[in-house]
Amino acid sequence: MLSYLKGCVAAVDSQSAVIECRDIGYEIIASSHCLNELSVGAEVKVYTLLVVREDSITLYGFKDLSEREMFSRLVTVSGVGPKMAISILSGIDSHSLASCIATQNTQMLNGIKGVGKKTAERILLELKGKISADVAAVSNGTATVPVADDAVLALMSLGYSSTEAAVAVSKVDVREKMSVEEIVMAALRG
Repeated sequence: MLSYLKGCVAAVDSQSAVIECRDIGYEIIASSHCLNELSVGAEVKVYTLLVVREDSITLYGFKDLSEREMFSRLVTVSGVGPKMAISILSGIDSHSLASCIATQNTQMLNGIKGVGKKTAERILLELKGKISADVAAVSNGTATVPVADDAVLALMSLGYSSTEAAVAVSKVDVREKMSVEEIVMAALRG
């Protein structure tokens, strides 16, 4: 129904934003990744998904199509509603989440606020095979995804958030046969 909104940002807070399009202000609930890219007065294009429930009609916003697709996949998991899906996408970006699902990495999902062990396992079980491996690639080199995931986990143990760690690892020029330690050191320098 509403694929995207293109307009001026009227307001932004920690959970939502108001996008003004032709004198109408649309409130969108969005992940922190999307909200961090918005600033009041800026012209933006935000991808959206309208969720109609028995007691509410809510418009959710996303920074790109991959984030919207991941949200759509998450809400198909039993026990994961739109609010939890947005919370998950606030804790981890869509590409890192795709990597977690492809490699069945429960540790990374457990680090997200509000996601317990059982929910993480259910997400991995129900979305296994539904996320393509090419979308899941975290590194931009030839290293395998498990090595990059281990580097992300190592950075998380040093205090990085899952998103910060995934971004840091993705910026590393990963060469063949790099160890986890070498990737972590390059990410810390870079």
